[in-house]
Amino acid sequence: MFKTKLFLRYVIFGFGLLITGFGIALSTKMGLGTTPISVIPLVVSDWFNLTFGMVANLLSLFFIGLEVLFGNFKRKAILGQLLVVPFFGWFIDLGFKAFANLDPSLGSKFIYLLIGCMLIAFGIHLQIKADVVVNPCDGLVLVFAQKFKMKFSTVKILVDVGIMLIGVLISLGAFGEVRGVGVATVFLALLTGYFIRLYKVIFDRLIPVWIKEK
Repeated sequence: MFKTKLFLRYVIFGFGLLITGFGIALSTKMGLGTTPISVIPLVVSDWFNLTFGMVANLLSLFFIGLEVLFGNFKRKAILGQLLVVPFFGWFIDLGFKAFANLDPSLGSKFIYLLIGCMLIAFGIHLQIKADVVVNPCDGLVLVFAQKFKMKFSTVKILVDVGIMLIGVLISLGAFGEVRGVGVATVFLALLTGYFIRLYKVIFDRLIPVWIKEK
């Protein structure tokens, strides 16, 4: 019974990862910017003609490396993150392929941006509920929070802003202009957390109690 519950939690986590990947692809496809943490993958993928997902995977591996460097030697946690990495990038690229022919008007772009934001939030909500693996970025934030004795939320903001600024610097150096940062960046930063809290209120009563059990 325990193995069945654990398997179902991984299924929920995987579905959440898929939804998040599609949400990132849809919101980025609108050309109005991307999530703060996705600025580097967007800029570097344009620069070196790589897929967004490939660069996202490389960035995730870099985060995992930093985790180990700053003292996270929990083998099970690191292994879980390493197993997640290729799927996340592949799901993002799959999302870009699914929305390849989408070319909405400027007004419609904001509607699709909202849908993308809702998808990202729902995917994150499912990953949190599954509670089996911490994504590499949040894993790094957790390590920093413990290492420097700071609040997780504070470190999360600092890391997101830092990644975005590095992406901006890379963009300026490679293209002489800022890419990846726009109205969507602010939109996603402000509303994703709100939708995650909304989904928690809506779905907490619907998701079986045993999903939360270890």
